[in-house]
Amino acid sequence: MTMEIVRIAFIGIIAGILVVTVRQKQPELGMQVGIVAGLIIFIYAISYIVTAVDYVKNIVSSYQIPIDGITVVLKIIGIAYICEFAVHVLKDTGEQALAAKVEIAGRVFIVVMSLPVLSSFMNMVIGLLG
Repeated sequence: MTMEIVRIAFIGIIAGILVVTVRQKQPELGMQVGIVAGLIIFIYAISYIVTAVDYVKNIVSSYQIPIDGITVVLKIIGIAYICEFAVHVLKDTGEQALAAKVEIAGRVFIVVMSLPVLSSFMNMVIGLLG
């Protein structure tokens, strides 16, 4: 695992140097190199996200925890990561206003996704009190 993050860091550093070098001669090409490098890093990290999700699913099934709540949490984490990646790409391209809108949309989706968990929690509290 440690070597993988070192590889990702090297990809980022090399891409950063390449972007700075290319940007001096062709600014639009420098931006594209940065976006492609970011996508490569993101795709590389997805395999670890899948591994983490599988690990959580195994824990959930081992302890017979209801999967619904865990699924919502994993989806919320996924939404947060995807939106953060998109926001940073948009900021790199100079689209600050569009990045802010994607960020707001991500927050709205997270709130909407969390409503069933909040509802279950409120039902549980009412059941304990009632």
